[in-house]
Amino acid sequence: MAMSMKKIGAIAVGGAMVASALATGAFAAEKVGDVDAFAADVVADGNANVDIVVGSNAAALDVVSAANIAAKIGSLMFTEGTVEDGAAEISVTAKAESNDIDLYGATYGGQAAVLAFAAADNDYTKQFATDAVALDMAFDLDSTGALWAAAEIADLGDLSTLVEVEDINPSDWTLTGIGTSDNAAEMVLAKITPDTAATFVVGGTSQDVKVDEGDLIYASVLFSDASDSITASPSLIAGITMPVLGQEMVLVKADDDDELLYFGTEVFRGVLKEGDSYDIGNGYTVKATSVLKPAAGGAAKAEIQILKDGKVVSSKFDSVEYSMVYGDDVGIYVQDALENVAGEAGYVELVITNNVLEMELGEEVIPDWEAYAVGYTAGDVVLADDFTKAAGVLTAAGVTDVPGIALKYVGDKEDGIDSDEEIDVADYAKLAFDEDGAELNAFFKMDETKEVTLNIGQKTTVLNAEVKLADIAAEAKEAVVMTAPIAVLDSEASLDAADKGLILVGGPVVNALTAELADAGLVAIDNESPATLAVAAGAANGNDVLVVAGGDRAATEEAAEALIAML
Repeated sequence: MAMSMKKIGAIAVGGAMVASALATGAFAAEKVGDVDAFAADVVADGNANVDIVVGSNAAALDVVSAANIAAKIGSLMFTEGTVEDGAAEISVTAKAESNDIDLYGATYGGQAAVLAFAAADNDYTKQFATDAVALDMAFDLDSTGALWAAAEIADLGDLSTLVEVEDINPSDWTLTGIGTSDNAAEMVLAKITPDTAATFVVGGTSQDVKVDEGDLIYASVLFSDASDSITASPSLIAGITMPVLGQEMVLVKADDDDELLYFGTEVFRGVLKEGDSYDIGNGYTVKATSVLKPAAGGAAKAEIQILKDGKVVSSKFDSVEYSMVYGDDVGIYVQDALENVAGEAGYVELVITNNVLEMELGEEVIPDWEAYAVGYTAGDVVLADDFTKAAGVLTAAGVTDVPGIALKYVGDKEDGIDSDEEIDVADYAKLAFDEDGAELNAFFKMDETKEVTLNIGQKTTVLNAEVKLADIAAEAKEAVVMTAPIAVLDSEASLDAADKGLILVGGPVVNALTAELADAGLVAIDNESPATLAVAAGAANGNDVLVVAGGDRAATEEAAEALIAML
């Protein structure tokens, strides 16, 4: 588009005007009025506080100057604040080893198998060593005789990085069969057998050992506060907290139609008043919408909504207790619905989790490791791939109790073991072998790093260490939708209708609004004027106006650059 140079005529202005020189690097401009105060106020609360007006008859350079001013103001539009919520990914690393045993030593010489195990605390292994003598099946690891012989049982003590939960019901809720101080702990087990010989040979340095499919187990088991024996353990029920692969998690839902267990990381446990919400981060909010307490008694009902970015994505209205799960992002167990004494307000007691893990029994949770429920029946600890519920408590066919979960190795047989080797246990711990002269020692070890995401104030136990995110101290950036100022033509703007301050680019010859100010004697610019920044206080419907102009387009560009340098 071709534009001709417009000469700015001389304008007579009445009254005195005080001017000062503004030098900004390579650019200089005359300042008239309180230019500094105007420049300091172009952005307020992160948003543009001015409109930019360019003349309809402006030269191309004036349009570029207006665009550059708009871009500079847009770059200033941001918000600052204290981080009150947010999440951080934390790495936790732990190393530990259990006791070891010599498979070629006198203790196991002549035995056809060894049942080796370790747990989060050796109190559990001591008791299990006693219990196992009366077992034919120990987590589906079958003995070579009618029962496991005492000489086949290898108590390797504690592997301290395995997780123990000392109170599986921290809210002391009424959970059927669960005591107020019952606990849970992780265990790892292996059945080790000779590879080619019938039995282990004392000093058998040329003898290999093997671990067959199904002969490695990871388990997380509930224990009664009154006993460390699995034979006295309570059964699983939604609402409990237990360790799962190194992290303390809540069993939020048990679906006996599809044999699914859902575990989540606790972010909130307590009471929500009817109408109140809890923000769990990542755009998710849980809201207690309504509570219904029947006047004639009966089960109370509550409605819970899950919202994502303010939109309801899941809701449930049902008699308590109940569970709800939304993908792998939110898991909720609702324990009770209550009213205050006056009956004027309802409350919901619940636990909210994120990072939900779905575990389908009989299917691989991680490659080569299938999930099972741990069942106990007189004389055996077995693995079950289905379950039912009675009053919310998990039961399974042929067993007395269902006190835990397990992952069983279903990969290829590991054989020919005669020297230093390690076998992964559920991608978590390792069964290790160490050849030392005439000895082949077996033990469990862990050198594990786990990533855990926590919201501010949230805590969890991972690798047997309690971790809490107290605060986030960082320079945080958040995407905020903001509208930068766009330069408009003088034909589209008005001094009388302005609702904010104006920046007028160009002198009175090219910009009609600048001409209005000149006619009113509020600015004085002619074709000899240098680069000028002039403020006309209150001239735009009570808002200040800044004129950016000069005697020609080069001077106007220089005035614009001087303003940009000030901002």
